[in-house]
Amino acid sequence: MAWLDIIEFLGGATIISLTVAFLGKSAIEAYLAGRVEAYKNNLEKIANEHSIRFHRLHAERAEVIKGIYTKLSFLDDMLYSTLRQFQAVEEPVLKEKVQRLAEQFNDFRTYFLPNRIFFEEKLCLLIDSILDAAKGVFYDITTYPVDTTDLSYKYDRELLKERCAFWEKARNIHKSEIADLKKELEQEFRKILGINA
Repeated sequence: MAWLDIIEFLGGATIISLTVAFLGKSAIEAYLAGRVEAYKNNLEKIANEHSIRFHRLHAERAEVIKGIYTKLSFLDDMLYSTLRQFQAVEEPVLKEKVQRLAEQFNDFRTYFLPNRIFFEEKLCLLIDSILDAAKGVFYDITTYPVDTTDLSYKYDRELLKERCAFWEKARNIHKSEIADLKKELEQEFRKILGINA
């Protein structure tokens, strides 16, 4: 009978041990499930914060792109208007256009510089190239008196020829270099905004 008592004791102890193990396992699983759920909720919260920050940054960046492109378009239009070989009678005089050109250039540059942070270095260098080319055009057309009726041209025809050569150089820079850079910038801006070009 001692064997039966031992088997009965071991059976009862085994059942009690299995019950304790099962309850312990269930408690551990419940604890881990709670922790996993807490981590999931925390990750979702972080993801939502990043999403909101990303959307806000993208919206702000889009506004900066719009501002830069608008100012560049005004500058480009002013360059075209100023550099045209034939000026319409009802338009402002050339001297006034050159003054407006300087203002448009400064407006574009002043807007871009503090907003460089929104763009990769490659794109900043592209805009810097546009600014440098526009500044070069401005220097070319202001090297000599702007108005062809200036008295200095009346007495020195060579000076007028040099002035014309500088203006022709400026026209070529605008038509080729600045136009190409502007087109490249448009493509980069479209990529950033998610518009297929």
